[in-house]
Amino acid sequence: MKKSVKAITGLALGAGAAVLAAGELVYHCMMNMDVHHWMKSKGLFCNEEEDKFWAESEIYQQGLAWYDEIKPEILTIFSSLGRDMRADYIPAQNPCEKWAIVIHGYSAKTNVMSHYAWKYHTLGYNVILPHMVGHDSDSVRYCSMGFHDKTAVKDWISYIVRQNPEAKILMHGVSMGSATTMLVTGEDIPSNVVCAVADCGYTSCWDEYAYQAKQMFRLPAFPIIHSANFASLRRKNFDFRLCAPIEAVKKSKTPTLFIHGADDDFVPYHMMKPLYESCTAPDKQMLTVPDSFHANAAFAGNELYWNTTEEFISKYF
Repeated sequence: MKKSVKAITGLALGAGAAVLAAGELVYHCMMNMDVHHWMKSKGLFCNEEEDKFWAESEIYQQGLAWYDEIKPEILTIFSSLGRDMRADYIPAQNPCEKWAIVIHGYSAKTNVMSHYAWKYHTLGYNVILPHMVGHDSDSVRYCSMGFHDKTAVKDWISYIVRQNPEAKILMHGVSMGSATTMLVTGEDIPSNVVCAVADCGYTSCWDEYAYQAKQMFRLPAFPIIHSANFASLRRKNFDFRLCAPIEAVKKSKTPTLFIHGADDDFVPYHMMKPLYESCTAPDKQMLTVPDSFHANAAFAGNELYWNTTEEFISKYF
């Protein structure tokens, strides 16, 4: 009997150690941008059809070329996160009080949002593109899926208001940038923020990871995501459950346009409706873009996307 108990205990300890190790691996692969980019360089997480679209998209490539040509100014602030945070800055052609904070997604850099920056610049906005936590110039290499980014974006809002007390500000985020946008709307923010565009954001980090565990890796959320979350908490990063845009929008007073591509299977399309229904903003709208994969709506449905966006934001500018 004692030998059986010892054997069972040994198996349990071994299984527990294996789960913890798997959680550590998943955490580093998901959160450490250096590791993530290395994995992508080895051909993991690649989608040939989508990569081909971006390579051949005239709109996307024109945006990249424009962004490279104008060479945005780099702004630096000391953030409430306790370190310097940077952003790309493109001033309006003529001095004005219109500002757009354009927020990029997971594993991206600001130039990926060049098309959005170009669009707001042509509409006469000053444009700020924050370098997200764990990305680009940030000294920390672990991202937070929007959880800490909301603090940095609030700091950029404060920066704008200090520079221009009469500023009218919109936020436009895609994917993780959309989640960040929604998280900010749930915070106590200045009335200068007059509207937001949330493009293909997730209901919560936990929901997204649980979905991806099953969709991409054929793994159950339990115990892998629980273990990865434990690794995040142990490193004092963030709790996946608390990174929940769907809870933030329940406190929102910011008019919000929700956009999602109908064919999005990375942040699934079905997440948009609960976000919209949970939002307590005085004005809200949903837009579904047909035949659009993840973060692709502004390109696959360019005219529909921007006509709807311009009509929505024009009510507040």
